[in-house]
Amino acid sequence: MKKSGFTLVEILIAMVIVITLAVMMVGIFVVIKPMEKSRDSQRKKDLNRIKQAFEEYFNDKGYYPKDVSDWNIQSNCRSGNIDFSIYISPWPCDPNGDPYLIISETNKFRVMTNLENKDDGEIPEDWYTRTDILLTGVAKNKVNYGVSSSNILWYENYINPDCDTSYCLVGSVGGDCGSSGSGCSGDNCFYSPIGGGGCTSKCQVSCCGEGC
Repeated sequence: MKKSGFTLVEILIAMVIVITLAVMMVGIFVVIKPMEKSRDSQRKKDLNRIKQAFEEYFNDKGYYPKDVSDWNIQSNCRSGNIDFSIYISPWPCDPNGDPYLIISETNKFRVMTNLENKDDGEIPEDWYTRTDILLTGVAKNKVNYGVSSSNILWYENYINPDCDTSYCLVGSVGGDCGSSGSGCSGDNCFYSPIGGGGCTSKCQVSCCGEGC
């Protein structure tokens, strides 16, 4: 009668396969982490270059660039097409090819990005869970690092002037909205756009209503 079970050779072969796979996974991790840190380092360098350029512009003009909407588009990445080449050229963009997020007003600015290493010491503490930061139009899972003019923190509360902070809404971008009389947190919270218009991304916040 033939006995069932594994032979010593089969067990050894299985162990070799498992060990080989484990070594491969460790190798992939060892390669990926330095690549993430390298890209994050480039992001920080780019943002500091933009910050320096904005400050030089302010020294020349007496105010920061007021309309940067055309700069936040992918076609201008790493190009000299924007009217700012005297201060910085080519225009830097994220290593993944997307433009950095810029919010600029006459007397202040902020430039933001998303670091891949979520354990980076320069990411604000408890960034993904705290509810005291309101960046309208900016999802907190899309940014975690930034630079700004010296008169504000890059993550200091920013409310788009087109949003009415008197009304808190619950809904989805471009969808129907409902009033919220209590605290709301997550990706479905909005301030009411002035003049109506539903839930728009420029009025999206991480928390609104009572308790925020």
